[in-house]
Amino acid sequence: MSSTATSVASAADRRGSSVSDSYWLAVIDIDYFKRVNDNFGHLIGDEVLLLMARLMRINFRIQDRLYRFGGEEFVVLMRCHQPSDAAQAMARFREQVQEHSFPQVGTITVSIGFSRVRLDDTPSNAFDRADKAVYYAKGHGRNQVCEFDALVRDGKLTELADDIKEVDFF
Repeated sequence: MSSTATSVASAADRRGSSVSDSYWLAVIDIDYFKRVNDNFGHLIGDEVLLLMARLMRINFRIQDRLYRFGGEEFVVLMRCHQPSDAAQAMARFREQVQEHSFPQVGTITVSIGFSRVRLDDTPSNAFDRADKAVYYAKGHGRNQVCEFDALVRDGKLTELADDIKEVDFF
């Protein structure tokens, strides 16, 4: 094996990627963010958002895609071998946020919902599943991570064929 082939192979090993990897989409929602804005003002709320983005950059891998989506929501697109790998990454981030002391605000928590991106998915379908999982987390205690397929398997959510949305191009 040439040295170039060896370095390419070892780079792939370090990333832990393989053909069998799946993509996962997570929606992260800051719990009670309205209270932060109401109690401390929008300037402090903006600082919390910036610090949250920094925590995301520190806790997720360089190849993971991180986005702010709406007011206090963020989206992560990541590649993992198993659902447990994605769940561990999300749980680790949730714990890091809970342990972080935000200036003037103190402790903040997040609720996270995530779903595998399926081969036949549209972007809105993958997002809708993760969004349903995060709303389940928020409605059942907050400060937790929920996987959509696990919630369906456990009978806590249902996945109806009607939930599949089509995109019209015109």
